[in-house]
Amino acid sequence: MEESYSIQEEYLEYNIRTNIINGILATAALNLVNPYFAKFAERLGATDYQIAYLTSLPHFFSILAFIPGAILIESLKNKQKVVGSIMLIQKFFYLFMAFIPFLNLNQASLFIFLVGFMNLPGAIGNMGYQSSMGDVFLTQDRGKAMGLRYRYSSTVGIIITFISGRLLTSLPKSPADTIKLYQIFFIIAFVLAFIEVVFYFKFKGVNKNEKVSSNYIASLKDVIKNLPKRKKFIIFTICSLFFHIGWVGAQPLFNIYIIKILKANETWLSIMSIASGISSIATYTKWASFAEKKGNGIALTIAIIGMGITPILYALSRSLFMLVLFNIIIGVSVAGTTSLLFSILLEIIPNNNRTIYIGVYNTMIAIISAISPILGVKIMNMTNIKISLIIIAVIRLTASILFYTGSNLTKKHPS
Repeated sequence: MEESYSIQEEYLEYNIRTNIINGILATAALNLVNPYFAKFAERLGATDYQIAYLTSLPHFFSILAFIPGAILIESLKNKQKVVGSIMLIQKFFYLFMAFIPFLNLNQASLFIFLVGFMNLPGAIGNMGYQSSMGDVFLTQDRGKAMGLRYRYSSTVGIIITFISGRLLTSLPKSPADTIKLYQIFFIIAFVLAFIEVVFYFKFKGVNKNEKVSSNYIASLKDVIKNLPKRKKFIIFTICSLFFHIGWVGAQPLFNIYIIKILKANETWLSIMSIASGISSIATYTKWASFAEKKGNGIALTIAIIGMGITPILYALSRSLFMLVLFNIIIGVSVAGTTSLLFSILLEIIPNNNRTIYIGVYNTMIAIISAISPILGVKIMNMTNIKISLIIIAVIRLTASILFYTGSNLTKKHPS
């Protein structure tokens, strides 16, 4: 333990820099293409339900990945080597997507399937990264390291989003030209993501297990056996599951409202992403400071109230310009919610079998997240887009009450 501590301190500044560069490359690759997945699917002829599957399928494949992946990561002798290789496999999906327009088949369905299947190695790689950061940074340094990563990568992400959105709108002279430019962007995204993996291999201090148990399932059994004793984990997970119904269930509704009702092109999509991104950057560290003063539970409750207002703002929007303004508020709430959910999760799980606890939590979230987008579109078809958005808002606001109640309950439990 003392040796690990000294290694983490010795390489602290180096690993912080590496983490920043790794984050910048990851965000640059994502923001070059991910904000336009729904629009690209629509250009390929996607239906409303296919747009919902664009959100749902990645979570479905995550269900297959999280627990087996967690067991794999916990049992690895060389975590960095294997996790990095799995990350690399995921990046090749960008190349596969670039070739879709050349194929004479249902291109929208294939694209949506690839987006979903990409999350199988992606989910394992993300868990491996999270677990690696537990090795690389001490608890007291982790907040600073991740905060700097988020700040710099988000800034670069905003620039990439703005440039890509403008290029996708201004350069093409025909729909065919637009598809070709998307293909170029997918190839560039692969190159950036490849370099991202290179920098993951540059982290120093990722633990290597000298002794690896041959009975990998024993770790999972141990976690399941001790779950009833983990009251904080159970309460937090139940609250989070309910919240994700409203969080993920809204995504296809937002895409449908923006693209099919308000007729947004790639430029408007990039502007909205930038508006929320700027407000996220400006408030990310503020949420951390606020959580230190008032506690993570209260801070998360307030952030989710902001998330609850978001669907109502969409329902009230009659123009894309209004949505741009509302996305400033949305970015503030998302910054608080994403950072605090992850911080609280790391707080309430033990260091022993950490990755498996993360895997169990993520699997349950993935199950709900795979169902919720389809449920959201189903509610829309039974009512209309605005009523469905208000229903989603009620679910999110109810979740904020549950988190507040749950944070008070967990204070009564030592574990």
